[in-house]
Amino acid sequence: MLSAIVIFLGYVFGNFPTGLIVGKLNNIDIRKTGSGNIGSTNALRTLGFLKGGLPTLVGDILKVVIPCLLVKYLICPGLTGNEIGYLSTDYFVLLCGFGVVLGHNFPAVLGFHGGKGIASTGGAFLVFNFPMTMIPLAVFILVCYITKYVSLGSMIGLISIPVIIAFFYQGQWALVLVASLYAILGIARHKPNIERLMKGTENKLGKKKD
Repeated sequence: MLSAIVIFLGYVFGNFPTGLIVGKLNNIDIRKTGSGNIGSTNALRTLGFLKGGLPTLVGDILKVVIPCLLVKYLICPGLTGNEIGYLSTDYFVLLCGFGVVLGHNFPAVLGFHGGKGIASTGGAFLVFNFPMTMIPLAVFILVCYITKYVSLGSMIGLISIPVIIAFFYQGQWALVLVASLYAILGIARHKPNIERLMKGTENKLGKKKD
């Protein structure tokens, strides 16, 4: 029951359409420009860094940080769980974050058409373990810098998260499992990007349109 509650809490917060609101404030419907995605990458390409990319990124991070902090310090504080991390505070934080990602990717308020959930995933892991989050962030930045593909950096960064948790939380397989759900969903949402990468037509950083 508690698992369902924290996922639902996250889903409600995830429905906040940051990119759409930022676009409306700039007199555009971001769903009808660029890739049509409501995430920070399309906002960046469509409106630029200060008008679109940055406020959308910050908003998408905050909408997961807030509920995850509520779970960590108010709803499920101090739970140790069992030997594999099941029903621990960390477990519930990850579940809540996954709920936010579900809400961002499939928002009821937008007819279940949303984004890819990369920024929200990052926000969830900031609450889960801030220092550890710097590793997948560094992976993301490095891959983007070398290849100029945000999508590729996002996917490799996603894959690195459960691997890193398995290393630092040895034996905590419940946490690895939930982290793997983030990676699986995120990569699935990148299917069009994967197809464009294979064809050599994927957008690189610096291009405004898909």
